[in-house]
Amino acid sequence: MEKIETGGAGIAYELRGQLRGQRPVVALLNGIAMSIAHWNPVADALAAAGFSVLLHDMRGQLLSDKPDEAYSLELHARDLAALLDALGLRSTAMVGTSYGAEVGLTFARDFPDRCEALVLVDGVSETDGVLRAAAESWKRAALADPRLFYRVILPWNYSSSWLEANEALIAKREAAMPDLPRAYFEAFARLCDAFLKVDLTKDLPSILAPTLVVVAGKDILKHRAFARIMADGIPGARYVEIPDSGHAVVIEKPAEVAALAIEFLEKTGPHAPNE
Repeated sequence: MEKIETGGAGIAYELRGQLRGQRPVVALLNGIAMSIAHWNPVADALAAAGFSVLLHDMRGQLLSDKPDEAYSLELHARDLAALLDALGLRSTAMVGTSYGAEVGLTFARDFPDRCEALVLVDGVSETDGVLRAAAESWKRAALADPRLFYRVILPWNYSSSWLEANEALIAKREAAMPDLPRAYFEAFARLCDAFLKVDLTKDLPSILAPTLVVVAGKDILKHRAFARIMADGIPGARYVEIPDSGHAVVIEKPAEVAALAIEFLEKTGPHAPNE
């Protein structure tokens, strides 16, 4: 893992594969509580298919700096642009899940010439009362008690079958939560504040990048109605559902996510190499 400094924060990143090639570098954009390692199965599949893969923790996330300031989707997009600059990359394709999908949409809007393609997994362009209430509860739980925080987010993120099959893993992760520093939870609350300001539906017609919208069939947090708004609003966007998974589909069904991303990226046409 390496870091770049941008906007007063150190951004942790990993690059897998060679930068120079005919295929675009694929940036994998974290969900709000994710870190680089959560992407490993998807990243490995993309690398095996010949793509170079860029992963990073956004400011406020586990491995990156957590400045005591307001975060925003626009700030995350600028951080990604700075990371591309530091690596000498002109553009990237993006696969973003949840919070990362919203950052990807923001990047595609603000840096249209730097976005080769966009895969939006379980993201939204707007919120509703239930989604806002869920985010507020996550925020309050994060600031109240680490174990409570983990338990509060579980049913929103995973399907019943995954929860039942992974009881031992869940207990292990819950036990580890108090070991995280207080700054992690305070930064998570600021990430929630950034998400609660999402207002991208009006910008969907301006998205120029080829776009695939993916939604998990059992996602109760950012469900198919939100996905349909994006797919209908972005010119030429494709829509696909992954059945039998909850919101954290990149963890429950990484092979399916990777296969859809690879198929889509291979069909979006030839790409000029980064120089």
